[in-house]
Amino acid sequence: MLVYYLSVHMNKQTIISKLKYLGLDDIEVKIYLNLLEGYEKTPLDISRETNINRSKIYRYIERLKQKRLIEQFTMDRGIKLEAAEPDILNLLIIEKEQELNTQKELLPSLISDLNTLSHSTQSNFEVKYYHGIEGMKQMLWNQLTAKKELLLFGFQTRNEIVGKGFAEKVREEQVRRKIVVYEIENVIDPPGYQFTNVNGWEKFYFHKHIPKEILNVQQYTAIFNDTVAVMNWAGKQKVGFELINPSYALMQKQLFWYFWNKVAEFKELKRKK
Repeated sequence: MLVYYLSVHMNKQTIISKLKYLGLDDIEVKIYLNLLEGYEKTPLDISRETNINRSKIYRYIERLKQKRLIEQFTMDRGIKLEAAEPDILNLLIIEKEQELNTQKELLPSLISDLNTLSHSTQSNFEVKYYHGIEGMKQMLWNQLTAKKELLLFGFQTRNEIVGKGFAEKVREEQVRRKIVVYEIENVIDPPGYQFTNVNGWEKFYFHKHIPKEILNVQQYTAIFNDTVAVMNWAGKQKVGFELINPSYALMQKQLFWYFWNKVAEFKELKRKK
C-alpha cells in the first residue's frame, strides 16, 4: 500500500508540475484537479475540500472559465462547476501560439517606432558602456537591431564571449530576422570544426580569413546601422562600448569592405608568386 501511495503521489506531483509549466498557478491547479477528480461541485464544496478561502474561489473560478478548463451550470440551488475534458488543453496551447505569432509580427514595427522616438532625443554622438557577462550578452542582443547586415571584425567566436547556449539563441534570432553577417578574422578553423548547430545559419553567414600582416584583429568589433561596438573579454576583464555616430559608423563600414576586398587581392598576389 505504501508503494502504491508513493507512486500515486509522485505521479500527481508530475501532473502538477506540467500544469504549472502550461501557465497555471498553484491555486488554479488545485481547483482544476479537485474538480477533475470528482463530480459537479459548488464553490463552497471546492473551498471546503481545498482549504482555499471562499472569497478567492470565485476569482480563480473566473480565471479557469476564461481558460475553458472548467464549466459552470446554473442549478435550482445555485451554480455548480465541473472540470472540462483534459483535451481542452490543446486549445490553450493553440491560443498561446497564435498570441505569440501576433506578438512576433508586431515586434519589428514596434521596435522601429520606439527607435524613432529614441532617435529624436539622441545627440549626434553617443557612447554606451557595458561591463561583465550580462553586459556582453546585452551588446550581442543589441546587434540584432541591425538592418539587413552586420559587419564583424571577429576575434574568436560568440561562444567564447557568452557561452554557446546564449550565442546559439542570438544566432537563431539573427536567422529569424534574416540578418546577414559578414565576418573578417585572422583565425583559420581546423577541419571539421563546427561552432554552431543553428539551422539555416550558412545562408546568413559569410566570412573571410585575413592574414595578420594585412590586418591584425585584436578586438571583436561589430558595425551595424549607426553603431560601432567593441567588446573585450580577455582574462577576467569583460568590458565593451557602443559608439553611436552616423559618420564614424560609415567610415568603419568603408574600412571593412576595403579589407574584405583586400583578401581577394592578397590571395591573387600570393597565387602569382
